[in-house]
Amino acid sequence: MSHLSSYSCQSIDQDDIDAVVAVLNSEFLTQGPATAAFERAVANATNSPFACAVSSATAGLHLALVGLGLLEGDSVWTTPNTFVATVNAALYCGASVRLIDIDSETLNINLDCLERALQEADRDGQLPKIVIPVHFGGNPVNMEKLSRLSDKYGFKVLEDASHALGSRSQHETIGQCEFSDAAVFSFHPVKPLTSGEGGVITCKSQNLHALISRLRSHGVSRENLNAQHGLPEELSYEQTDLGWNYRLSDINAALGTSQLGKLKTRVEERVRLREIYKNELQPYAVKLQRIDTDCCSSNHLLVAQFENQSMRNEVHNSLRASNIATNFHYIPIYRHPYHKNIGKITDFPIMESYFSTGLTLPLHIKLTINEVKQVCTKIKEVISQ
Repeated sequence: MSHLSSYSCQSIDQDDIDAVVAVLNSEFLTQGPATAAFERAVANATNSPFACAVSSATAGLHLALVGLGLLEGDSVWTTPNTFVATVNAALYCGASVRLIDIDSETLNINLDCLERALQEADRDGQLPKIVIPVHFGGNPVNMEKLSRLSDKYGFKVLEDASHALGSRSQHETIGQCEFSDAAVFSFHPVKPLTSGEGGVITCKSQNLHALISRLRSHGVSRENLNAQHGLPEELSYEQTDLGWNYRLSDINAALGTSQLGKLKTRVEERVRLREIYKNELQPYAVKLQRIDTDCCSSNHLLVAQFENQSMRNEVHNSLRASNIATNFHYIPIYRHPYHKNIGKITDFPIMESYFSTGLTLPLHIKLTINEVKQVCTKIKEVISQ
């Protein structure tokens, strides 16, 4: 059976099933001990003091932005090479969004372009409140450099680490937040690990963690009550903030915890498969995302760039005819009808070049070495015609 019919997919084993069944047979399906256990597991995996599980990474981005003080009229800067949720979360808060072009090698936000834009914004009094770097495909952004810019220009940093669970830079595990205020992970089924649906926010601040933990559950708390309203203390609660129902169920959390036990081996396997792609395609006119030697990427995505749009489309058509799935990540934010006012095509030459030549190839742990080589053979056939 071929595993090439999807560019990415979940991998569920009997341990995962048993973990979910145990919750189904337990007293709590939500707001129980499984969620707390999941949070501890993510905190341990990312070397972070605090982790807050939520219903999705989108919810996590929204809560983190609110927790970091984003208000209506504030500005958020990020990359056009991301899923729309990154930008939408800022718009939920009434903020404006500015996009910064990408680096042609790493496909992450271009920090040189960012620095020039910050210099101009500083002169004009239009600095961002928050910058959201996206670790595209799991490839770590240079967070040390971004942190220096943050210190100089006074903005906060929220990492969109949706792709980056298990990624590491030279100085930290992504999610450790040594150079940021918070990070958000996704556990959607196409990610290397899944909780079905779900996300997690990590941070170093106890106060931020307490706030987002409260906001994910309507802003309601049973701690430090101002009054008991004539009820016994254990029955009383108060709403102290306007929050949302962004909780993660214990069912999802149990699956996530079970999956986290496989993080190291999953990342290692994806690295191995990427190396096969790299070695097979290296002699040909195919460009892969650059991952610095002192970094480890989770390799959530494998995007190949070809000489031109025509060649990219020919490769896609050939793979599709052989029942090999491809995708593209991402249609630039400013090209979506809803976000057309955020930027013009001419503002993002590097993103446009990438958009016209890139193709996401299959990469997940169900793939065999022969299947990866099969994909490469088809690509080489098209290029050699």
